[in-house]
Amino acid sequence: MKERRIVITGMGAVSCGGNSVQELWETLSHGRSGIRQISLFEPEPKLPVTIAGEVRDLVVPGMTVKEERRTARFTRFAIAAAHEALTQAKLLDAETAKITLPDPFRAGALISSGAGGVEVYDKNAAALARGSGLSAFFVPSYITNTASGSVAIRFGLKGPNFSVSSACASSSHAIGEAFWQIKRGDADLMLAGGSETCVTRLLTGGFAALTALSLQNGEPEKACKPFDLNRDGFVIAEGAALLVLEELEHAKQRGATILAELIGYGATCDAWHITSPDPEGTGDIRAMQMAIAHAGCRPEDITCISAHGTGTIANDKCETKAIRAVFGAHADKIAVSAVKSMIGHALGAAGALAAVACVKTAETGLVPPTINYTTPDPECDLDVTPNIARQADPEFILSNSLGFGGHNAALIFKKYTE
Repeated sequence: MKERRIVITGMGAVSCGGNSVQELWETLSHGRSGIRQISLFEPEPKLPVTIAGEVRDLVVPGMTVKEERRTARFTRFAIAAAHEALTQAKLLDAETAKITLPDPFRAGALISSGAGGVEVYDKNAAALARGSGLSAFFVPSYITNTASGSVAIRFGLKGPNFSVSSACASSSHAIGEAFWQIKRGDADLMLAGGSETCVTRLLTGGFAALTALSLQNGEPEKACKPFDLNRDGFVIAEGAALLVLEELEHAKQRGATILAELIGYGATCDAWHITSPDPEGTGDIRAMQMAIAHAGCRPEDITCISAHGTGTIANDKCETKAIRAVFGAHADKIAVSAVKSMIGHALGAAGALAAVACVKTAETGLVPPTINYTTPDPECDLDVTPNIARQADPEFILSNSLGFGGHNAALIFKKYTE
């Protein structure tokens, strides 16, 4: 079989940094924070965390009020991101809002979520406790595959369709598995990424109980500080991001604009601990090495890394070790960027939001900063692009994702050339 190259022809994003790719990129490239005080629920006195990265003022194109009531928040996010991505890729019919490809079975969707419709679960659990009836829409709106299925139904995507759930690595795995769907010829086009709406009382409280969240409530914009010596945890966030992945010749034949190329993917497991990463970073090391091998490039070709960079003590140390193990002395020449410093940690959507940033970096040459970096940590001795974006024009960009359960995913994007 002829080698099939996979390119990105459209993107969509919903986040605390803005409800479009353009708005998100404005936030990231200018080093702004979208973290604010929580408004989605009233924090309880016993809840030590009052800040999050919330999506605000989202209008889902074509969605009626009735549909909105029956649709989980994470699915609404996915539909909005899908509409933007498919529109940019010039795939939607103006009248029907369905894809215009001649064979819809050659176009699929792989949209992940770590938790699914959490607020739907909370609402129905409360109704059951009160003795009220459960909604007939509870199960189909709560389950994690609903976003992928609903997007396929709405836009007419009849190809491969499922949902990968691997906690904070979910959407990177989704993009990587969609990459292989096209590589092996099962599809010509895949809409891939993730959606998450975990800013709820229960989940925020749960992560706080794990002591994983930053407690710097007084200054929300400064709370998340990846790789900084004074980091104290991540900031929980929500959002969605989807990429249109397409086989190169298929994209060319229909006159699509090519944004970047996806050339490598690696997936491993630490097999170490349910919440803590392997302190030596062995799983992440192998995932990056696998992605580099599949990409057919050399470690020294990578000059930019979008780090998982959560701002937790354990993650940032082990990720630094992993990067140094893979790249050796070349690690000093790599511009590392941690976008969670600006938009928080959207769990199952985090990898896809980082992927959007990688594609924009490939397009523009601009590396987003890691903000709130003031005190270097000797154990995190990387060039983290502190506080101000940098024009670096990298050709190869690696994105790292790590998830509870020891899940690791690495993706490699490349500036597109013929």
